[in-house]
Amino acid sequence: MEAQTGHRMRSELLVLVFVALAALPVMSLAGPQDRTRYELTRHIVLYRTLTIEGGFYDRAQYHGKTYSDKAPGMSFLAVPAYEIERLAGIARSPQQWTQKGDPALWLIRVLTSGVLFLVSVLIVGRLAERFIPGTGAVTAAVYGTATLVAPLAPTFFEHDSAAALAIAAFALLLRGNRALPIALAGVCAGLAVFFEYSTGLIALALAALCLARYRRNVLWFVAGLVPGGVALGAYDQATFGSPFHLSYRYEAGVLGGEQHKGFFGIGLPTLHGLVNTLVGSRGLLIFSPVLAAAAVGLVLMWRRGHRGEALVASVFTLALLASDAGYFLPYGGGSPGPRFLVPALPFLVLGLPFALSRFPRATLALSAVSVVLMTVDAVTWGTRNDTAWIPDHPQNLITKNVWVYLGVNRILGSGFMLLCGLAAVAVGWRVFRARSQRSSPAAGLTA
Repeated sequence: MEAQTGHRMRSELLVLVFVALAALPVMSLAGPQDRTRYELTRHIVLYRTLTIEGGFYDRAQYHGKTYSDKAPGMSFLAVPAYEIERLAGIARSPQQWTQKGDPALWLIRVLTSGVLFLVSVLIVGRLAERFIPGTGAVTAAVYGTATLVAPLAPTFFEHDSAAALAIAAFALLLRGNRALPIALAGVCAGLAVFFEYSTGLIALALAALCLARYRRNVLWFVAGLVPGGVALGAYDQATFGSPFHLSYRYEAGVLGGEQHKGFFGIGLPTLHGLVNTLVGSRGLLIFSPVLAAAAVGLVLMWRRGHRGEALVASVFTLALLASDAGYFLPYGGGSPGPRFLVPALPFLVLGLPFALSRFPRATLALSAVSVVLMTVDAVTWGTRNDTAWIPDHPQNLITKNVWVYLGVNRILGSGFMLLCGLAAVAVGWRVFRARSQRSSPAAGLTA
């Protein structure tokens, strides 16, 4: 048993290495999302202020001052990374970045979003193993290489970080009726909102789950929410004059007019929005069809008796899907896909262990196809012609990756990323099949 556990842990570590090599080397173009967040980080460190320079594409304005229009979590998370670069003499202002893949910006992205992305991969694998032993490594591999979290990992978008905190809260809540993990679950859920406002929905869902299972101990979860709530309220008070005024309320960028309609740009979901989100040019299922199997898996999870977990995962996923289908910009501008759905992806992927156990070969085939498609998306989304709003960059080129600094051209570097993604799934699949064979009656009779 100890030998099997050691082998499984080594396999999961190998999967994590392959996932990192498959997802993190991309050096995407510097864009508005980077500038508004990074400027807040830079001004906090250098000038001890929350204001930023005016004139950015994405910005908020209040009483004549300019602020980042994003949730502040990523900017604060980047402070240690920026300090490291500043001490190393490589930190620079956005005006000094190399537009087509800046190494200093890439390092900031990897040390923030990239690190929390890997944390989420590990947590997803552990949760999958909890539900169905033997599925942890392959589920982690698919999540980290075949879904939208992969191309967003080496970016300054907040979605992967929020997803990591949200799924960490879920994992802690499942550890049982004990005060400490329940309180820590609340801390993670509260911090997730500090990174992305929409994760307030998962905080509510987890609070309901906690109340249903642990009764009065839900107060520990609520107490855990306080640090994140206080941090966000203090930031909003300092920037926008009230702890209840979010940055989107003062959006002053090019799309500010649309952002002020409905609920920060979100109206009722439409059929057109739903189709665009799922199967449009960058639809969720276009590049990651394995998520259809994951959705089926959530139904199987419910039938297998994990009803609270399946309900939370399904409700959160459907809520973010409806929100995105009602948003005026489903892909959120230049991005690899419907990025606002990303915080729900680790929850949706928890259906994969059940799909694997019921439809192993079909799920594996969809996983492999999704790895290929998502790798293509990862290395092309920043340079495809539907992102022409980013000025002065060539169209239809493969994005730079870190392997170019070793003399490897972009095509070969992208090919290496793809091989690493497929290798991660292959290692996970081998663990799954070995466990399945040991558990089958036929294997037992043979033994």
